[in-house]
Amino acid sequence: MFQEGGVYTKCGVLLEDLNPAGAAQTDLFAISDPRAPGLLAAMDGLNARFGRDTITVAAQGRGPKSFDTKRSQKSNSWTTNIAEIPVAR
Repeated sequence: MFQEGGVYTKCGVLLEDLNPAGAAQTDLFAISDPRAPGLLAAMDGLNARFGRDTITVAAQGRGPKSFDTKRSQKSNSWTTNIAEIPVAR
């Protein structure tokens, strides 16, 4: 609830491409690997035991990601920040 003088920050959570196990649409030419569920379970176990990102899929890469948020490209916050409302003169 709103409290006078409080500091508020906008945040959000984005969940994409959520599918039940085994129900995802695959590539037409992909060959399903029957070992994949066991390998992913082993990776999850190692990450749970030794900490997040202890082991990752090679295609995920390491270090900064090119898709990280670029704050310089942020759109205006006209609906949430009174200082950014345009003024006609």
